[in-house]
Amino acid sequence: MNTYNILYSIFVFYFFLSYNLSFCSEDEEPFLYKRSPDYLINNRFFEIEPAETAFSLDIQPIDYPDNYTLKQLYLLSRHGSRKPIIAQVQALNQLDKAFANAPVAKEWGKNPFTVEENYRLGTRGKLEPYYDGIQSFKRYKKFWENVKYDADVVKFQTADRFWISQSAMAYSEGLFVGTGPIGACKNEPVYIWSYPWNQDYFLEMYTNCLRFNQTVLNNFTYYIEQTYAYGNKTLAPLAEKLTKKYNINPPLDPQLVPSIYTYCDFMVLHYDQTDTWCALLSDDEHRLALYYWTMRDYFQYSYGHPLNEKLGCAYLTQFVNSVDDYLNGNSRMVADLKFAHGFTESIVLTTLGVYKNKYPATADLTFEQIKGLKYIQQTVTYWSSTIYFEIYTSPSNDALLRLVVNFEPYVIPGCDGEYCEWTKFKSIFADKINCDFEKMCAYP
Repeated sequence: MNTYNILYSIFVFYFFLSYNLSFCSEDEEPFLYKRSPDYLINNRFFEIEPAETAFSLDIQPIDYPDNYTLKQLYLLSRHGSRKPIIAQVQALNQLDKAFANAPVAKEWGKNPFTVEENYRLGTRGKLEPYYDGIQSFKRYKKFWENVKYDADVVKFQTADRFWISQSAMAYSEGLFVGTGPIGACKNEPVYIWSYPWNQDYFLEMYTNCLRFNQTVLNNFTYYIEQTYAYGNKTLAPLAEKLTKKYNINPPLDPQLVPSIYTYCDFMVLHYDQTDTWCALLSDDEHRLALYYWTMRDYFQYSYGHPLNEKLGCAYLTQFVNSVDDYLNGNSRMVADLKFAHGFTESIVLTTLGVYKNKYPATADLTFEQIKGLKYIQQTVTYWSSTIYFEIYTSPSNDALLRLVVNFEPYVIPGCDGEYCEWTKFKSIFADKINCDFEKMCAYP
């Protein structure tokens, strides 16, 4: 062996030895995962739309089907991104306490969110719906150019919550900027109305359905049993792993693991920060923590309970009656723009029978199946997501409907294609139109 190889071997040996001594040292900082906010957002770890689409102004006008004209637009949008709600703030405070003696968190500081900021829109949350309004005008340019704002022609309706009304206002600013008489930007003041929250069967259907609150939110078989099983199977081993890895004392409560995802989510959203709570979990561990919330949403607001497949019937009834009124010459309204919750969007999509994964989001899914779920909140009903129903008519007064979610068309099951004949759509959902919401929601 020549001198070079001997020296090289000695170097490798000492490098290996010193590396392992360092790695095994109790004083060494535990390994943290380094990822940029863009990496996490663009890979859809959060309910945050990537900036590339959320704030894009490079929007092309849509094409109309042959011999048809876009006559009406119906929008259902989720509000913009917000600060944590009280329950989330409390969970983050619990995490602070759990990690108080962990060396990894000694320089992290305390939870920056307060209960007083409950549901407040952040800066991004005010910009998201504003850009949605701009994008709507650009995408439906030929339609909007022929519309002059009037409260009977363009209707803004929101769930009775301040952060949702703010989102509707921001959308209107983007949509009608430069078309009104007010201020340097020529803003157009719009009328935004809502039902009282405890009488709103259309946008707060889950709040006002006693049967839902008794049989869905508190159902052992459909929800509690699954989350308990997932806690034992996945969250408990992950909590034990994190406890050992980061020297957490007393040991981390498995129920707090999903809130690490929540902490990471809000720190990225409001502080563009990934070097604290986001750094605790690998990509795979992050997905496992997130899946707890995905499973909750599935059982409480989607296909995880059969009642949810009917719960959007009041919304669907109002929509169908509004379109028919216009087609029959009994209404001047050409745009019905509604703003509500992600839960509202989920229930409406579930009632339509769309955006359904190949398998239910249960506790026994493999990790590969969890990664393969296509339709989850992070990809469909994220902050300021949009569901449009486009209504087209022909010279012979035939009508077509197209469902467009986040500006991507979706074929409604039972329809012959992307553009669904209006009469066929009504036939498909005949059992959900003109439903008796109060009777359906009565309990026992």
